[in-house]
Amino acid sequence: MKSYYEKYKKNNSDALPHKIKTVFLVLNLLLVSFTGFSQKNTKKELTANDYPLWNYLSADKLSENGKWLSFSVQYQSGIDTLFVKNSKETNTYSFPGANKGEFIAERCFLTMNSKEELKIVDLFTSKQEIIQGVLRYDLCADGKNIILLKKGNTGKKQLELKNVANGGISIITKDADRYWYNPKTDVLAYTTKTENATTIYLLNLHNKTTTTISSTNKDFEYSDLVWQKKGNSVAFLKRPLGSKEKIYQTSIGYYIIAESKLYTLNPTDMDNFPLDMEIISSPVAKLNISEDGKRIFFGLQKTMPPINREQTQIWNAQDTFLHPAKVEVENWDRLAKVALWWPLENRFSRITDNEFPKMFLSGDQKYAFLFNPLRYEPQSNREAHLDIYILDLQTGDRKLILQNQLGDQAWTGVSIYEKQLVYFKDKHWWVYDIESGLSKNITKELGVNFSDDESDQPEEVSPFGNPGWVPQDKTIFIYDKYDIWSIALDGSKALRLTHGRENKTIYRIIPQSDSQSRKMNYDGFNKGQFQWDDKLVFKTETLEHTAYCYWDKKKGLQPLLNKKMNISQFIGAKKNDSYVYKEENYNLPPRLLFKENQNSKEKVLFQSNQQHFKYHWGYSKLISYTNSKGIVLNGVLVYPANYRKDTKYPMIVFVYEKKSKELYNYVNPSLNNPTGFNITNFTSKGYFVFLPDIVYEIGNPGPSATDCVVSATQKVIAGESSVDSTRIGLTGHSYGGYETDYIITQTNMFVAAVAGAAITDYVSGYLWVTWSFQKPNFWHYEFGQLRIGKSLYEDYKGYLTNSPIYHAHKVTTPLLSWTGEHDAQVHYYQSIEFYLALRRLGKINTMLIYPGENHVLMNKKYQNDLTQKIEQWFDYYLKGNKKPEWL
Repeated sequence: MKSYYEKYKKNNSDALPHKIKTVFLVLNLLLVSFTGFSQKNTKKELTANDYPLWNYLSADKLSENGKWLSFSVQYQSGIDTLFVKNSKETNTYSFPGANKGEFIAERCFLTMNSKEELKIVDLFTSKQEIIQGVLRYDLCADGKNIILLKKGNTGKKQLELKNVANGGISIITKDADRYWYNPKTDVLAYTTKTENATTIYLLNLHNKTTTTISSTNKDFEYSDLVWQKKGNSVAFLKRPLGSKEKIYQTSIGYYIIAESKLYTLNPTDMDNFPLDMEIISSPVAKLNISEDGKRIFFGLQKTMPPINREQTQIWNAQDTFLHPAKVEVENWDRLAKVALWWPLENRFSRITDNEFPKMFLSGDQKYAFLFNPLRYEPQSNREAHLDIYILDLQTGDRKLILQNQLGDQAWTGVSIYEKQLVYFKDKHWWVYDIESGLSKNITKELGVNFSDDESDQPEEVSPFGNPGWVPQDKTIFIYDKYDIWSIALDGSKALRLTHGRENKTIYRIIPQSDSQSRKMNYDGFNKGQFQWDDKLVFKTETLEHTAYCYWDKKKGLQPLLNKKMNISQFIGAKKNDSYVYKEENYNLPPRLLFKENQNSKEKVLFQSNQQHFKYHWGYSKLISYTNSKGIVLNGVLVYPANYRKDTKYPMIVFVYEKKSKELYNYVNPSLNNPTGFNITNFTSKGYFVFLPDIVYEIGNPGPSATDCVVSATQKVIAGESSVDSTRIGLTGHSYGGYETDYIITQTNMFVAAVAGAAITDYVSGYLWVTWSFQKPNFWHYEFGQLRIGKSLYEDYKGYLTNSPIYHAHKVTTPLLSWTGEHDAQVHYYQSIEFYLALRRLGKINTMLIYPGENHVLMNKKYQNDLTQKIEQWFDYYLKGNKKPEWL
């Protein structure tokens, strides 16, 4: 039985109108997923013409009692459809052009599309309402009303309150500009704009009372309004407009609702205010109210002339910044600073300055932690170490508390409970107590390693992680290699919640709410906040299993599911034990499953890509092998579609560090591949594809990769008689491109190879700038993925030994190279250097340079071109197909 889309496509022109295409795709999805019909036709071969039928599935939300699920289906053509499905019945709604929405309890569903249409569906009656011209909306805390900002009839904006239950609409104002809603107090702040004035109001949605906060003339606007956490006050900026910017400065307003009082910070009224700086609110210096409502944080930006790009560049070897970064920052003058205002005292002070330009706040927001990233520059790692100071915001006292601390902010967590700073140092976790000024090691007595000492990169020892905090009993979660620990902030007790070490199973927490996820705190992070009453969902992974479980304070660890599948997008209902998740394997397209509780039978809610079952497909298998060092490793062997044991097949080896974790990944066939390689494209054309794991010896990344890949490939050839050892190709991108180029200088095992964005010369690569970080590339080799572990001048021979370009004379394998002309991670000259070496040596090499493209290709035209050229390259050399014209 053919889908509606296929029938229409067969009988009509090649170009389907967008609307018609959407309709038929939706009908087809509904048909295959919700009526349970099965395809019994004889399976057929997959061709490139079929690729556009494939889509990508993503779970969106689960209603609070798990009765409804929203999910999106996205096609390569750009057609997106959002679905809402009943988890117990067949009721389904579709919303073409939308990809996100939200539930009001179990009663309604709301979603907006790119046409500024808000759709409201009554899930009980199936009644749908479309509201045109919606710019923004918010759900009210009562679950009955929606705040709407709409386009008005006269070109103005209109603010409305809509009752979802009875459909009634009340107009708040026809002169709306912006609004900010606080769900905790159910109060709406909004601005109106007329010809002569702009005004801020507060509307209490409980009693419908309106309060005027502030009003100004047409020369100013109000912006960046923020609520105090409990909804007790608001702060906002008053900005001059147009030519008035040269006369007036931006000021801050702070309104305390209980006092009905407005406080104003006017820069000209402050004796110590830097008049060469402007009040701002930006991502790095946001306007913010402290939780106790006593302090207002805001940004300051110095007025600077435009950067002069025409003057002579002066590069000084002792500069802390490289010149391009130096002119962007200008001794930190161009960086926004953070300041503080006490409105009740009408007192102002600066927090950051050019000496200490970076900061994050303590949990109670009464202290700031300050640092300067340049303290230990110039140095060779990507991130320099830090000296961290604590600043008492009340007194202005400052002192050093951490010296020579790891520079990556992930290792320094800010407690959201009381006054502690948690940080990682000397392979252990420490807690600094602000009140006592003392630090305590809270992991040294546990007899477990909390640092990743087994890393095969020469980086500094790093921790496995600290995902968050439990404020109610002052404990934090900390990971070791396998398990999750709950440790008291004072170090008095520690509990291992999981027991993964015994069977080498890794447990990690999966956040189930916004509060459980980490959040930016100026130049640092606040880690997730958890409660023992919350559902603490853990994910576990082994080589062949993915499992989910949850932690119950009384019962301990409780299993939810355990499968030989790739399982992801786990979403639990807020008010009961139901949950939904996505599963897939190489021969099973992603599908969404639902369970009412841990003991109930699972139910398939939606199967994506139903057309998959009409085509021949391959399957994946885990392979074990041993390298020359005696290390047992794994790899994934993907079999050709319609595989027959009595047939000999070519094989492509795809390399990039460790790939066995992709055992159960489903791969959509596609011509739009950012790196040009698609496993399913090749298996559908009669290829094996092999993904071996690689481990590295520091100082010898090239020989390590060669040893592992050759050993792994030999194991596959010996164990799978259908692999034709005379027709094996090799490919990789980025570091995998480097590995590809190096390996073909060491062995003639591979008949053809493709290398994308490859590092080919460790010497010139070392002496280059990583423009995406504006840093010398030293760190990549001494501490990072390129794994030399020493500078060029400490191990010059090692840099030569591990560079493909210095072994180019040994290449016998035809090579296709490709790169993006604007690659900011690996300069495209790396590919040109290897091309020139092979050209001079009379080797076979074709190089593709894609204009305007970066490390991966984003332009679909170039993705299509590269994908086809890579396939034609291997088809020519491994299958004997006709030589393509571009060669």
